[in-house]
Amino acid sequence: MELKHVGFETIYKKYHPSLVKFATYLTHSDSDAKEIVNDVFISVWQKRDVLELSVDLKSYLFQAVKNKSYNYNKKRKLVTVDILPHDKPSKFSADHNLLEKEQAYILTQIMNTLPPKCQQIFAMSRIDQLSYKEISILLDISQKTVEAQMTKALKIFKKKLNID
Repeated sequence: MELKHVGFETIYKKYHPSLVKFATYLTHSDSDAKEIVNDVFISVWQKRDVLELSVDLKSYLFQAVKNKSYNYNKKRKLVTVDILPHDKPSKFSADHNLLEKEQAYILTQIMNTLPPKCQQIFAMSRIDQLSYKEISILLDISQKTVEAQMTKALKIFKKKLNID
C-alpha cells in the first residue's frame, strides 16, 4: 500500500483502534497509548513521500507503536515513597513482580519466533483481544485462516514451554 495514494483518514480509521489497544497493553495507560499512536500516525504521515516500506503498512505501524511504547516505558520513572509510621506494610512481593517480568520476557521471546503473519494474528487475538471474526475482517482473510494461524501459534508456545 503506497501512502501517497491513500488518505490519512482511511489509514487512521482502519488501524487506530487496534494500535491503541496494543499500545495500552504495552504502556498500561490508555491516555499515553493514544498519544503514542497519534505520534506514530503523524510521523508516518509526515514521511509518507520518502518512506519506503519493506513490509506491509500494518506491520510497520505495529512495530513503530511497539518501539515507541518501549521507549516510553524506559523514560517513565517510578517514584518511591518512604513508608510512614501510620502506613501498613504492603503485601506486595518483589519476587512476584520479577516472576511476572520473566514470564512476560519468555512469552515475548517465543512470540518473536513466530512467522510474521502468525505473530500478527496471535497479537491481535491475545493482546488486542480481538475476536477471530474481527481479525479476519481487519486482515481481509478468512476466519478459518485466523483459526489455523492461532492453532499454529499455540502449538509453538506449547512446544517451547514444554507443555504436554
